Amino acid sequence: MKKNFPPRRFFLMGLVLSCILLIFPAASLVAETTRQTASDEVRIGVLALRGKEKCLDQWNATAQYLTRKITGHTFTIVPLDFDEMGEAVGKKQVHFTITNSSMYVSLESHFGNTRIATMKTDTLGLGLTKFGGVLFCRSDRDDIQSVKDLKGQRFMAVDNKSFGGWHMAWRHLLDHDIEPERDFKNFTLGGTHDAVVMAVLNKTVDAGTVRTSTLEQMAQEGKITLDQFRVLDDQSGTSPDFKHLHTTILYPEWPFAKLRHTDEELARDVVIALLQLQPTDEAAKAANMMGWTIPLDYQSVHDCLKKIKFDPYDVVGEISLQQLLHQYWPWLAGIALFLGLAGGASLYFQQLSRRLRLTMTVLDHELAERKRIEKNLNEFKMTLDQIVDCVFMFLPDSLHFIYVNQGGIQQIGYSMDELFKMTAVDVKPDFTEESFRALISPLEKGVKESITFTTMHQAKSGKRIPVEVFLQYVQPTGESGRFVSIVRDISQRIEEEKEKEKLQSRLLHTQKLESVGQLAAGIAHEINTPAQYIGTNIDFLEDGFRDAAKLVTAYQRLLAAEKNHTVTAELIEETEEVQQGADWDYLAQELPLAIAQSKDGVHRISTIVRAMKEFSHPGSKEKIPIAINDLINITLTISRSEWKYVAEVETDLAGDLPMIPCLSDEMGQVFLNLLVNSAHAIATLIGSDPAGDKGRITITTRVSGDQAEIRFTDTGCGIPKDILSKVFDPFFTTKEVGKGTGQGLAIARDVIVNKHGGSLEVESEEGQGATFIIRLPITSA
Repeated sequence: MKKNFPPRRFFLMGLVLSCILLIFPAASLVAETTRQTASDEVRIGVLALRGKEKCLDQWNATAQYLTRKITGHTFTIVPLDFDEMGEAVGKKQVHFTITNSSMYVSLESHFGNTRIATMKTDTLGLGLTKFGGVLFCRSDRDDIQSVKDLKGQRFMAVDNKSFGGWHMAWRHLLDHDIEPERDFKNFTLGGTHDAVVMAVLNKTVDAGTVRTSTLEQMAQEGKITLDQFRVLDDQSGTSPDFKHLHTTILYPEWPFAKLRHTDEELARDVVIALLQLQPTDEAAKAANMMGWTIPLDYQSVHDCLKKIKFDPYDVVGEISLQQLLHQYWPWLAGIALFLGLAGGASLYFQQLSRRLRLTMTVLDHELAERKRIEKNLNEFKMTLDQIVDCVFMFLPDSLHFIYVNQGGIQQIGYSMDELFKMTAVDVKPDFTEESFRALISPLEKGVKESITFTTMHQAKSGKRIPVEVFLQYVQPTGESGRFVSIVRDISQRIEEEKEKEKLQSRLLHTQKLESVGQLAAGIAHEINTPAQYIGTNIDFLEDGFRDAAKLVTAYQRLLAAEKNHTVTAELIEETEEVQQGADWDYLAQELPLAIAQSKDGVHRISTIVRAMKEFSHPGSKEKIPIAINDLINITLTISRSEWKYVAEVETDLAGDLPMIPCLSDEMGQVFLNLLVNSAHAIATLIGSDPAGDKGRITITTRVSGDQAEIRFTDTGCGIPKDILSKVFDPFFTTKEVGKGTGQGLAIARDVIVNKHGGSLEVESEEGQGATFIIRLPITSA
């Protein structure tokens, strides 16, 4: 329990209060004196230590006694506590007081009260005018033999304002160099004398103090036995007329005092009546006293209160600076701290004021900035509402829309309120929530910054709109993340792409025809050669047929003559002449050869024509399985005139190569471009009319995993390293003007990579030839 000591008033407190009053003037307090309610009423203020009801029970008999003794006056008892007593005396609400000794000294000092009698208490049958204080502990506490042993102990008193229950003991402790506030381990108040005794007995505290006769009276009542306690510094026997246990010196009992305004004659009558009171009177019995005696000297009480610096001696006289510093350094430190804090507070508030002004400036700036941002946001929103593309924002957890611009509203036909109740999946019929979350998950996890995909949006009318969606996950500072998608209607683009595909198909077919046209002279030569020897053979066959016809006619005449038995020597000779003229042996040998050559020529011509037909005919718009090896052979046939003079062609075509899904006409164009480029590269190296060995073009096919690999290798001039990366660029060519457009390899790469999902690569060293490698997926993607 926290130590609780009597309040003190110090000189410095008065000084501080004076300063405060100078700084903060207070309204003067005017106490209006309460006058007697009737000329014959006399009021006696009594200190009610045990409550006002018990006070009336104890002292009403005294008032009645005085009323009987003093005619013309009616005495009444006014029970008052410590605080009320000073107020009642100050306001002249009572005429006499009955208080304890220390309260009387205070009233005497502040209001000029004068004692007129001292009580003789009935203490165990003895009429005593003095009493003292007892400091005690349990008798079994061997560690506490005297007051000096109380240092570091737990101590209990009756009350802060109790003269017998604390003030006397306090003075005794100070006389023995014990400062309660400093030396006690714990200090508490019991409230009553009996409570203090029981607290010591029950070991709640180590020692305590009560007024004299308390221990003896409790022992007489059977509550305790005296041998249970040890009285510290026992003074019993030092005074022949005081036999009770006590530690302190003795002080006069309660006085009966008059106030300064009380009539002197009335006061004399009261004194006479009090001195005449006998122990047998009801007033004495009720008040537990033997009567009253002449007033004792209360100087000892003054000395005690001075020692403990209690009212009215809580304000000291002049003291030296050293004493002031020694005795009141906590107050001085407090004042210095207060002044320091006040100065610091002043500086703090100045800084706070500057910071406040700065903050207000910043807030004004932020407010202006916020207004600017709001204006920009409104302008930005208006801008978003005016763009053609649709802007959708939706939450990552629920997928609900939180913003849609006017373009989005117009595209799908829902109102803003309707859209705020919908999710991103509700307008994408090709997605389920699970598949859509799987699509956007990499964005939310930070694996990807954005994704672009095409899908369908379903409008409120049910119309399905092809769209391209650019989707990002953004998280503004201090806010939760959201998905932002920019959606573009690609209906027109799809139509344009379809038209473009048609145009590209036509262009490709035109290019094929142009290629055929460029090859026309060579093809015509290829057809003309067999046609020439077919014509020659036909002429030979015609002449041979004529000679054979003559010979047959001669044989027919000879046969007829034989049948008629008219064969003559002249007929036989004539037949022999015809036979010799026909040169049948020669015809028999040459006619089969002429027929075979003619048949071969016809086959060659039909092969070229068929190849031309297949190559020139527009292919299917869809991929169909084709035999790559056959397509290579057809290409070799129609391009023969381009390479036969400069190169020999070797083929190593895999027999196990499966049918490959292709756009046949476009793939044939690729093969033709590569084959012609190889022939031109060889011609560049050895010349178009070589006198020595020709170059070589090798074409191979094979299965490589799940792909078909086609290689075109030539022994031409090769490709310089610095332009190797550019050969597939549109319009890039190293040929002379008029001999190349730079589109051949660009078209080849577009067909292989973009339309067939394959790859086209080149390996080359300058002067060492080149190899173009095509890889196509065996199964359609």
